[in-house]
Amino acid sequence: MSTRKGIDVYNGTGKVDWPLVKEAGYDFAMIKSSEGHTLADQSMSENLTKAAVAGLHTGVYHWLHAVTTEEAAKEAVFFLNVVRGCKMEYPVALDVEQDTILRLPRDQLTDIVMAWCNQVQQAGYYVAVYANLNVLRNHLDWSRIKQFDLWLAQYHTQMSNEFPASIWQHSNTGRVPGVKNGTGDVDLNLSFKDYPEIIRRGGFNNFPATAPPVQTDSPLSLDTRSKDMSPGEIYTVLARCKEKPEVTVTGRDVIQASEPRLDAKGRGWLIDVTALKPPVRHAHIQVRSKEETANCNFNVL
Repeated sequence: MSTRKGIDVYNGTGKVDWPLVKEAGYDFAMIKSSEGHTLADQSMSENLTKAAVAGLHTGVYHWLHAVTTEEAAKEAVFFLNVVRGCKMEYPVALDVEQDTILRLPRDQLTDIVMAWCNQVQQAGYYVAVYANLNVLRNHLDWSRIKQFDLWLAQYHTQMSNEFPASIWQHSNTGRVPGVKNGTGDVDLNLSFKDYPEIIRRGGFNNFPATAPPVQTDSPLSLDTRSKDMSPGEIYTVLARCKEKPEVTVTGRDVIQASEPRLDAKGRGWLIDVTALKPPVRHAHIQVRSKEETANCNFNVL
């Protein structure tokens, strides 16, 4: 797909004339939803509605304050309440830049980011992480974070290829008609994925899944029967069956499993399994469709 131009805004941006933004050639907007576990952006609903009416695709972002995984879980619940029912064709992003969280050890901050992202992803949202090069190099474990799309903040004429990004915030001093009368600073972005197609087809962000019908009449099967995982890792199990399966977890302190969602390629159903930090190391899921069952074992190392 071609590269798309976008902006990101929050309550402090002021009133946005979204038809003017669209006429200026911008195709998407990332809109602030919330921060911490108590602050909802007062302009989110208006911006989401008016941007969509003007023909822009929208996503949202949450500003992280949490300094423990427990606080991250609390922030995730708050965020999910703020965006409940909102349909967005771009990702929901976790903004990792608050000074206080950057004082944490790398592993601790990575645990916090993973906790928020996993919880929001399991609720059916398409998650991305917003960060600059300093945060990615010095404050996060990229080997764990890279399972989520990256919204990279780097103000330069060329984007670094050190960390593969799906959205690039390339300026914080843009001028856009319809924003601050075209004379004030606004963040400018480019996106490199066809997010509306990915998110709508996958049934993310409160859209109904529009994946093609499952093409198999074969007995229920899983793509793997055993998987070794690290704490915080997510493995997506493919269940080959026509009807939406039921998933039962044995060992809920070891793993979590999402609601099954249709595979965009019509192969069956996808189940995201997240490894926790357990006192014991072994768990399994049982997947049931009609009268058939299949099991998958997980070892958290």
